[in-house]
Amino acid sequence: MINRKRNYTLHFYLMAVLVTVAIGAVNYLGMEHRARLDLTADKRFTLGEGTQELLSNLTEPINLIYYVDAQPPTKRINLERDVQDKLEELSVSSGGKLQYRIERIANENATAKAGELEKIGIRPTYDVLTAGTEERAEARGFQGYFSSIEVRYGTADPKAINGIVNIVDKADEERPHRVDTLEFDIAYSVLTMQHDTRRPPFERLLRSMDKPIHLTLYVSDPMKPEHQAMVDGVERAASEITKLAPEMVNFIRVPLATRAQPRQNYPWNNRVVEVQPFDGFSELQVDENERLVRVDTLFYCALLIDLDIDDQRIYPIWSFDEAKDANAARTLIENRLWEIVRPRTRLGFVIPPHDPRYGQPSPGRPPSNGHTALLEFVMSGLQYETVWVDIRGEQRVPRDLAALIILEANVLSERELYEVERYLAEGGNVIMMVQGWSADLDFSPPPRSDISHIKEHISLTKSPMEPHFEEWAKHLGITFGQDLLMRPNGRLQPYRFIQTDRGGSIELIPSTARLAPVLEPKDVAQGNVFTRGMTSLPLPLLVEETVDPARVESLGLKQTELIRMKDDMYRFIPESPTVPMLPRRFNLLSDAEVERDPGATPGDSIRAQRLGHDPLIATMLSGNFPSYWVDQKLKIPGWSGDPQEQDAPPIDNPQPGNLLVMSTAATLNMDYLRGYPLDEIEPVIVNRGITFIRNVSEAFIYGDDLVNLRARTGVSPRITGPVEGGVKTMWFLICIAGVPVLLLVAAGARSLMRAREREDYETSLGMRENDSKGKNLS
Repeated sequence: MINRKRNYTLHFYLMAVLVTVAIGAVNYLGMEHRARLDLTADKRFTLGEGTQELLSNLTEPINLIYYVDAQPPTKRINLERDVQDKLEELSVSSGGKLQYRIERIANENATAKAGELEKIGIRPTYDVLTAGTEERAEARGFQGYFSSIEVRYGTADPKAINGIVNIVDKADEERPHRVDTLEFDIAYSVLTMQHDTRRPPFERLLRSMDKPIHLTLYVSDPMKPEHQAMVDGVERAASEITKLAPEMVNFIRVPLATRAQPRQNYPWNNRVVEVQPFDGFSELQVDENERLVRVDTLFYCALLIDLDIDDQRIYPIWSFDEAKDANAARTLIENRLWEIVRPRTRLGFVIPPHDPRYGQPSPGRPPSNGHTALLEFVMSGLQYETVWVDIRGEQRVPRDLAALIILEANVLSERELYEVERYLAEGGNVIMMVQGWSADLDFSPPPRSDISHIKEHISLTKSPMEPHFEEWAKHLGITFGQDLLMRPNGRLQPYRFIQTDRGGSIELIPSTARLAPVLEPKDVAQGNVFTRGMTSLPLPLLVEETVDPARVESLGLKQTELIRMKDDMYRFIPESPTVPMLPRRFNLLSDAEVERDPGATPGDSIRAQRLGHDPLIATMLSGNFPSYWVDQKLKIPGWSGDPQEQDAPPIDNPQPGNLLVMSTAATLNMDYLRGYPLDEIEPVIVNRGITFIRNVSEAFIYGDDLVNLRARTGVSPRITGPVEGGVKTMWFLICIAGVPVLLLVAAGARSLMRAREREDYETSLGMRENDSKGKNLS
C-alpha cells in the first residue's frame, strides 16, 4: 500500500515537471517567434489567399516606413503600438518578405519634416475635435498628426498610405485606412507598383527579354523609286537595333518579287503569314488565252515582330509611311515593341466628335462635348494612366491598353469599328456604352411672365445608330431595342425657377417625369466584379439589349449577364412617334396614363405600358471573337467611308478577349441631361458613374489578384500590444512557477478527497463489525 502511494506521488510530480517544461517552452517560443494557431472562424489572424499569392510571387522584399508623431494626441496614444503590432504580424506571416521600421517625428521637427515628406506624398492625418456626447457631438476644430506608411518595392516610385487610425470611436469605422485594413492597403499598393509602366532604356529592355526577338522585314524588290528611301531607312533601323543586343535580336530581310501575293512563307518555322501591302496598282494585261485580265502589282514594306516563335503570335507594322528616315523608323519600331511588352495598365477612352456648343476644338486635345468633364475627372481622380484614343488620327487602337472604353459606340465610323474589332480579337478588353435616347430639358421661360406658358413637355430624340454598328452587333448575337425604358423609382425630377413681373418672386415649377431608373440589388449580378457597388446608381435613358444565346454559343463565346432590370419596368409611348415628347407632369403611378397589362393594346391617352419581361441592360461576351468583315468576305473599310480594294485579312494574333456592352451612355454624358440643375446631374454622371469606371478598370488591370485582396476588406482583427523582453521573462516565470502550483493544488485536493473516502470506508467497516457482534449476542 505504501509503495503504491509512493509510486503514484513520484509519477505525479514527474508529469508535473514535464508539463511545466513543455508549456513554458511553447509559451516562450510563441512570444519569441510570434507564432500562433489561428482558430478564429473568419481566420482573422491569417493572411488572405490574395495576399499570400501576391507575396509568393514577389522577387524583392517590401520595405515599409511608418511615420508617426512622437507625441500623438491623447485620443491616439495607443496608435503606434497598434500599428506596430499589425506590421509585426504581417512581417512574420510574410516569411520575411515584408520589412518595416518606425520613424517618430518630434514636435520641434514637424514643420521641416512635413515639407520633406510632402514630396513623397506623406501628409498629416486630421481628427475632428468635438464637444458633447457621441450621439450629439459638435465639431470644434481639427487636430493634425502623422500616421502614414511609405511603401517601397523594386524600382517603382514609393506609394503613401495616409491617415491610418485605430478604432477609438464610431467615426473611426468609416475611415478608409485603419489598422485592420492595413493588409489590403499594403498589398494593393504593391500590386499597383508591380504594374509600374515606366519605360526603361531600349537596350536594357532588349536584354531583359526572356527569349530572343525575331524581326522579319518583307520588302518588294524592285521597289517603287519614291519608296526606296523609306525602305533603306527601315533596314538601317532594324540593323541598328540588332547591334544593340546581337544575342537577343535576330533580323532577316525577305525580298518579294513583283506581283507577290499577301500569303508568304515565314522564315523562322513552317508557317504561312498574311502580309499586308502598303501601296499598289492594277492594270489590264493579255493572258495566254489572249483575254484581258486585271493584274495587281502590290508593294510591301512590312516588319513582323515575333517575341516567341512557338506561340504563333506576331506583331506587325504594315506601313512606314510616316517614317521619313532611319531615326523615325527606329522610333516607330521601339515604340511598338514597348507597347507589346509593357504591363497593360492604361485606360483608353474613345469619345464622340466635337460639339460646336463647347467652343472651338483644340488641336491635339480630346473633343469637347458632354463626356469631357467625366474624362477629365477620371484622368485626375483615379490613379490610372488614362489616355484619349484618337482611332482616326492613329489609324489603329494601341495594344497596350488594359481596357478600351467607348462612349456612344453606336456612332463609330465603320473603319473605327473595324480597328476596334481587331483589337478585341487580339485579346483586348472593350467596354461599349450604347446610347438610345437624348433629352432636352431646357425649361427657359417665355418672354411673358405667365407661368402657364412654360413648356409642358420634354423633347426626346432617338440617338443615331449607324447601320454598320447594328449589323456588327447582330453578327455577335446582340440587338438593341427602340423603346425608352422607365421605372417608378427613377431619379432626377427636373424643375425651373421662374421670376415673375410682380415683385420679382421666384416660383418653383416641379415635374414628375423621371428618366433615371435606379439600380437595385435584385437588378445586378452581385457576385460579379463589374457590378460591385453599382446599386443605387441611376441609369438615365435606357434601352433594352437582347442577346441570342444560340448565336453566342455557335461563335464559341461565353455570355455573362451583368444588369437585368427586375419588376415594374415600362416602355414609354410618345403621343407622336415622329416628334416624341415626354409630358413634364407624366407619372408612372397614374392609371390614366399607364397600361399595367403587358398584353393589352394601349389606348390613345396611354403614355407607358408595363413590360412583360425583365429587360437586359448590360452583358459581357468572352472568348475568341470572329471578324465580321472576314466572315462576310468584305473589303477593308476606308477612313473616308468607301471600302478599300483589299479584302479584310484574318486576325494576326487571335487571343481571348472581353466585350462588355451597356445600353446607356447617359451616366457618362452631361449633354443628355441638359436643363437639370448641376447638383442633380453630378451625383448621377460623376460620383455614381465613376463606380462603373473604377470597377472595369480594376477588373481588367489587376484581375483576380485584386478580387482576392478585396475579399479581405472589412476584417477587423483583435489588436494586441507588443511583447517586450521583460514581459517575456515574466510570463516564462509565471509558466514555470504557476503550473506546478496548480498541479500541487490539484494533488492536494485529490489527497483530501482520498483521505475522506478512506475515513468513510473505515467508518463503514466499524459499523459492519458492530452489527455482526450484535447479531452474535442475540
